[in-house]
Amino acid sequence: MLFGALTLTVGTTVTSCKDYDDDIKNLQEQIDKVTSTNPVSTEDMKTAISSAIQTLQTQLQTAIDGKADAKAVQDLLKTVEALQTALDKKADASTIKTLGDQITELSTKVNSIDGTLTETKRELEAKVADLTEKLAGAASSEELEALAGELSEAKNKLATVTEMADNNAAAIVSIQADILELQKLDGRITALETFNQNAASKDDLADYVAHSELAGLVDDEVLELLKDNGSIAKYVNDAIESQVLAEASAINLSIKGVDGKLATLSSNFDTYKQEQATAYQTVTGNITTLTSFKTAIEAALTDGGYDNFAAVLTEISTIKESYGYCATKEAFDGKVEAYLTTYKSDVDKQFTALETRIKALENQIQSVVYIPEYEDGQVKFMSYYYGKGEARKVIAQADPIQVKFRISPATAAANFVANYTPSFDAQEIKTRAAEEIYSIEGTPEVDEATGIVTYTLSTTTDKSYAISLNLKAKDATKNLTDISSNYFPVIADYRVIETVKLYSPNESENAMLSDNSNSKIDYGTGAKVLMTGKDRAGKDITDEPISESAVKKSFVVEYKLIKEDDHADFTIEKTTGILELKTYPGTSGHQVTAQAEITMKDAAGNTVSTTTTKFAKVTASNQIVKTVAVTPSGLDGVEFKSKGEEATVFDVDLSGKYSNLDIEEDAYKALKSECFNFETGAVGGIKFAFKENTTTNDLTVVVPAGTPADTYEGVKLTVTVSPTQKFTITANATVQITKANYDLSYNTDITSDGAISLNPVYTPNEKPESVSFTCDLKSVFSNYIEVKAKADEVGASIKFVLNGGTSIAGVTLSEDNVLTIDGSKYKRATAIPVVVTVVGKNTQEADVTLSTSPMNLSITPASLAGTWTKTVSTPVKIGSDNLSSTFDLANGFSWTASNGKKIWDAGKVNATDWAVSSLEVFGVARPTFTVAAADQQYVSITEAGVLSLTETGKLLKKDTKKTITVTINAAPGWGTITDYESNRTVTVLIQLGTASDLIATD
Repeated sequence: MLFGALTLTVGTTVTSCKDYDDDIKNLQEQIDKVTSTNPVSTEDMKTAISSAIQTLQTQLQTAIDGKADAKAVQDLLKTVEALQTALDKKADASTIKTLGDQITELSTKVNSIDGTLTETKRELEAKVADLTEKLAGAASSEELEALAGELSEAKNKLATVTEMADNNAAAIVSIQADILELQKLDGRITALETFNQNAASKDDLADYVAHSELAGLVDDEVLELLKDNGSIAKYVNDAIESQVLAEASAINLSIKGVDGKLATLSSNFDTYKQEQATAYQTVTGNITTLTSFKTAIEAALTDGGYDNFAAVLTEISTIKESYGYCATKEAFDGKVEAYLTTYKSDVDKQFTALETRIKALENQIQSVVYIPEYEDGQVKFMSYYYGKGEARKVIAQADPIQVKFRISPATAAANFVANYTPSFDAQEIKTRAAEEIYSIEGTPEVDEATGIVTYTLSTTTDKSYAISLNLKAKDATKNLTDISSNYFPVIADYRVIETVKLYSPNESENAMLSDNSNSKIDYGTGAKVLMTGKDRAGKDITDEPISESAVKKSFVVEYKLIKEDDHADFTIEKTTGILELKTYPGTSGHQVTAQAEITMKDAAGNTVSTTTTKFAKVTASNQIVKTVAVTPSGLDGVEFKSKGEEATVFDVDLSGKYSNLDIEEDAYKALKSECFNFETGAVGGIKFAFKENTTTNDLTVVVPAGTPADTYEGVKLTVTVSPTQKFTITANATVQITKANYDLSYNTDITSDGAISLNPVYTPNEKPESVSFTCDLKSVFSNYIEVKAKADEVGASIKFVLNGGTSIAGVTLSEDNVLTIDGSKYKRATAIPVVVTVVGKNTQEADVTLSTSPMNLSITPASLAGTWTKTVSTPVKIGSDNLSSTFDLANGFSWTASNGKKIWDAGKVNATDWAVSSLEVFGVARPTFTVAAADQQYVSITEAGVLSLTETGKLLKKDTKKTITVTINAAPGWGTITDYESNRTVTVLIQLGTASDLIATD
């Protein structure tokens, strides 16, 4: 707003300078981030604003340099600041006008004061005049180029200084306005930070409007509209956001120097201010009425007088009639609908007008900058002549050339041709030629994406100038302004040709392949016609390239073979200069020489000279692929690694070998990765590869983990430099297993041959509930830790295999190689075998034995069979006196475990000395009593060993003695019960006709 007001006040527009482009671009990038997915923080915005202020202050100092102490300048700066304050506080129109008049008056004074800029302008004008005069009298090409460059630079500086010096006050006002706007924006950001920390919530507002003192004045529907998601709240939020965005955009456009838009928008400033003043007074009147009404209500409620309260109610009725649309939904909706209809119509009109203005701004060019094709920034028209004196002939006149300009903003390039009329100024500043020296041919090429416009220029002048592109707006109603580019030198020069020759990049090539159809020599690509002669000052010129356009117009180059040696075996394309054999494969050793014939013609097409350039003699021979062998240290003894480990990598040193490969070191390092074929030369998976992160094609040899032990010869890398050149690099590798590293040794304190005996462990000792055997098999080997470390280094492991991989009941082997035997489940009668080896994995996942031979362990647990005891030997006698009695056969028999505790005693399981059943501890059954099958009909025996006669037994003959043998059957888990076999029977004698004590013992 301030800058718009100042534009109207000062009455001039400050043209944007190219020098501001980078600063504006930087600030624009900062502002653009606000709407991105990675928004900048308020601190980022404050930093960007601070940087912009510093830049503008530097420019302000330049504008006031030399007159900074003048009172008019200081007064002008203060008045601009006062106008800013007045606008912020919405001062009345008279105040704004007064300040504007003061700025106009002070601007006149400031422009009348001579400062440093004015003096600089005078100096530059004198320098331009001097350089223009010198350029007209330049003799040599070097002098032309130097003077044209100096003149372009001086004119560009003069244009910039003139711009600020002629409208010095406007520049000061513009820059000061930008600074104030940025400072105000910085203050707003700070205020927003504070507001964000301290702002009251919408709930506070809702609580206020719902206060009892206002009850009845605002209905529930209106309260809903005021809440977070209510339409009133949304409208207020949207309005605030729109205003903030509008102000930010206005400041950004001001900084960009889009002054035309601001001037147009500011023309409605007074009208807008009057409309806002009227609206402001209306709102103020409404607020005053409501405030008075609230005060009256409070007084009436405080006094408590009904008469006064009745007057309050009367006042309420009056206000309700005036503002009743706020109280009911129907009335409110009607009012809002009517308002929105009118408002939308007005907004549509404003948007249409704004769209038109924005379109104009998009088409308005802010800067036009010449883009040089060469480093010296010069454009050169070159003509060529041949001969001397009156015999001199024109060979080629200067051809049209292309010049490029960058249009900013790029959006203006879209309608560039339609909006502007171009011309090229080659005169002194503020002077126009009667006719154009440089003509524009055809329609310019416009790249809308980059904003680059390309013109094709032609000329008939033989003079050199510093020129600029002038763009004149075709339609002033579109808010378009005239603009010019910076000046750049255009050199008009000529050469007098004495002799010509052809230069070809391949003119010295002397070899090609007779067995490779890709082997050709291309003389034409990159070839140039070179001249020797004089420049316009008569100085000697040697081997200078003639312009391509002149060559195309006036020279004919034809390639031929010299008819000598083996030329009949070769062919050359006369226009492209490609030499090749007629058939492939050809005869190795054949030779040929090619030449270029150059015909020079004058402007009329007549031949004026013919010369030839002879190339080097070429010999065709069979292709020889160069090979070098490399021997990286350690590749001849690579220690085997198990699959899954990192590959073993060896660096390859090619130092001193490049010449053997027929390639320069720098050329090798510059080869592209696709030139290297690593795969086809791999042997057993071993191959060459690039060194990690190399940028110069450093090589390695890679031996994958799991590669079996063996010798791998002829690992090869093929490098194709070109279709006609390749070389190979080879290497041999040996993968080995140092078996001594993996051979285990017995701990002779435990075993000398792998045989191990284990003793049982009763748990707990006092009252056992289990019996087992445990052995950490690692402890069987004295060097286990050392061997494991070696195995770990290569990804191998020490493998313990129990019983050939077949499980044994009651036996487990943990991952940590601890063997455990459960005494209640183990039933094996022979030793437990365990085979120990050190193994890795090859690339096929198969086991690879690293140790010399396996280690065989034979583990024998001590027997848990126990001891059998028999304390009686007298037979049991059954006679006529006790035939109905029972007889305890188990009495005197016991089964004792290795820990001395009885398992079974006198027919009973020992439950006193064990935490669980003693039979369960050992996994055995209770001893049983059996007789021969024929005798089972005569006696009956209980589980506890109590015998009695059956009814059939009681029928035995009385005079016959019957002998029955009772066997006690006890079965251990494994092993043999000590003293069991000889003490496991009881003899029973039956003679029913005789008293038991009289029965004779056999």
